[in-house]
Amino acid sequence: MTKYIIALMASAALLPMTAHAQDTASGGADESADGQPGDIIVTAQRYKQRLQDVPLSVSAVSGEELAARGTTDLKDLQYSVPGFSTYETGAGRQTIQLRGISTTIGASTVGAYFDETPLSLDTTTDGFNVRMIDLERVEVLRGPQATLYGQGSMGGTIRYIPAAPRLDAASTSFDGEYSTTRYGASNYKAVGVFNLPLTTDVAAIRLVAGYERIGGFIDNVATGENNSNSADIYTVRGSFLLQPDDRFSLSLLGLYQNTQQANQDSGTNHQTSALVPSPLRDRYTLVQGKISYDLDFAELSTSASWIDRRNVTQFDLSASFVPILVAPVLVGGFGLPVGFIDRVGIVATTDYEVFNGEVRLASQSDGPFGWQVGAAYTTLNIHQYGGTFTAPGSLPFAIIASDDVRKNRSYTVYGEANYAFTPQLKAIVGLRYFREDKTRNGVSTNFGISSIDVGDARFETINPRFNLSYEFTPDSMVYANAAKGFRSGGFNQTSSGGGLIDVPPTYEPDKIWTYELGTKHQLFGNRLVLDASVYRSIWSDVQSNNFAPGGVATIINNSGHVSGWGVDLSATARPVQDLALTATYGWNNLKFDEATADKAVGDPVDAAVRNSWSLSLDYRPPLSDTVTGIFRVDYQHAGKCQFTLRNQPVQIIERPKRDLVNLRVGVGVGPVEVALFANNLFDEDAPVIIGPFSLFPDDVEQRPRVIGISASGRF
Repeated sequence: MTKYIIALMASAALLPMTAHAQDTASGGADESADGQPGDIIVTAQRYKQRLQDVPLSVSAVSGEELAARGTTDLKDLQYSVPGFSTYETGAGRQTIQLRGISTTIGASTVGAYFDETPLSLDTTTDGFNVRMIDLERVEVLRGPQATLYGQGSMGGTIRYIPAAPRLDAASTSFDGEYSTTRYGASNYKAVGVFNLPLTTDVAAIRLVAGYERIGGFIDNVATGENNSNSADIYTVRGSFLLQPDDRFSLSLLGLYQNTQQANQDSGTNHQTSALVPSPLRDRYTLVQGKISYDLDFAELSTSASWIDRRNVTQFDLSASFVPILVAPVLVGGFGLPVGFIDRVGIVATTDYEVFNGEVRLASQSDGPFGWQVGAAYTTLNIHQYGGTFTAPGSLPFAIIASDDVRKNRSYTVYGEANYAFTPQLKAIVGLRYFREDKTRNGVSTNFGISSIDVGDARFETINPRFNLSYEFTPDSMVYANAAKGFRSGGFNQTSSGGGLIDVPPTYEPDKIWTYELGTKHQLFGNRLVLDASVYRSIWSDVQSNNFAPGGVATIINNSGHVSGWGVDLSATARPVQDLALTATYGWNNLKFDEATADKAVGDPVDAAVRNSWSLSLDYRPPLSDTVTGIFRVDYQHAGKCQFTLRNQPVQIIERPKRDLVNLRVGVGVGPVEVALFANNLFDEDAPVIIGPFSLFPDDVEQRPRVIGISASGRF
């Protein structure tokens, strides 16, 4: 059980046939060479092309749109991406689902990249807190993306594309916010960006710094602390770009982020009585380098990155262990005097070190045939350690403790080929081979008794993709896509069987096939953009919570099977130049069609929202020659969902439906904008999760209404 508890805590053309179209430099909302004003340029297929030309279900949110929405982190994308939802238990501590694919155990089912750096880890609860600061855009690719993006990309992949240094001109920008939280404390935000060409059109640097104070809104009635869940987030990023000619490009990027939260967002009616604080401390450093070179027949791209991260969490286990400690020995307790120990906490520290290297070669021919091949190598070293503490008295032994070292090495080879049978009819075939070698060496302690767990395993998988598209016009397409996604396997805690139970030492990768039919249209000169897709997903060998044979120890095995249909819809209309209307809708009916220890036939996937939709209106009329009005309203609905634990005393834990409205009103004067805003305008108070849940004794609460003022400038 120790490993499980500690883990919870730490918890158009498919390939353009010209060289310039395969340029891998990042782009944003822009005009393509053959496109129209308002075309969005993306690199979803690892090269540059119009969003309209990508034969996949992709949402791209530009940096300008992120700023217009007041977006700060991943949860804000729920207003603009169909089929996407997330829940947050602390500052930036988010769990994601796309298209009904979600999990509470094992690795994440949604991949994540910061530029060319994969952010995947071994545990779904430890995703990186990426702040939406000075981004060129965010791309959300729905459906399995294993061929180009590797493991974890089962429901899809999220790509954060940072703004690159500009070579042509110096520039600066600032963003500032002040707001108040109902029932709680004030919030502050300050971001500054400085771009400087070192040699015009050859080399430049870009520096970004940000600070966010997220005011708390939960009072601790036991300790008298008000607004106990306040948080501070510090972000610093620097990048360098060297591009001496049209053939060669070199870029370097460094990112440091530090999150400090006094207590996570657990409470009921904005109060908690927890005697032990539940702080969250998370800091990471990311360094990345990229080189690309034009070989005429192909472009060679290489990237390497290194991540150093430390995550520390703490939780209150008093309700679980104090009754055992004070209960009489005759009934299985320890018989300690009442009051000798009235609180039990547990703290876990996880150190990560990640290295990733990748090389890719992409063709640059003028014929109907194109290709790209690549190889990647990743190392992930994890040291996870921690244990319980007591107060006011102490015990001569640890109730629970763990010291676990894991080393993962993965090797990947992939390739895609595309062929244009006619200028309208095109096909893609892709394949990725993945192998991961994992080792583990851990020591666990339960009520003073220690045990050792070691493991050495290899996991392999092959993942294909097939795609066929037909363009009626350059701005109207229909496509069919079939792709397989996967995530790697892992280790069980064999010592949990106590030597009397045969616990399976490992669990295997699970896999998903998604079959999709979609269509994309840009009509009336981009005044109306429509995307729609219908898909069926079949998820097999699902990693599931189970019991060791003949015992009560929790393990993971591959015992589940999930299938179902889904629909994604999105529309953007610009009836007049100053008005933009957007709408999205996502639906899926994924459910278990084979029973497991923790799921019955017909149960939904954990935390998967079946129905979600959003509406946005952005109106920016000119008020004079130099003044522009700003009026924006965003609405998002996420239907109810649940966590199902058929093998636990509390079998169903709900996440209620929620309806959130954000409002922004202001003016723009030249390069400066000032706006009043209200987030969660109608003070929706549906809990994010109804507790007790996992290590949270109370509800996980929705942030109340926030009202404030923002100012920004671009120079």
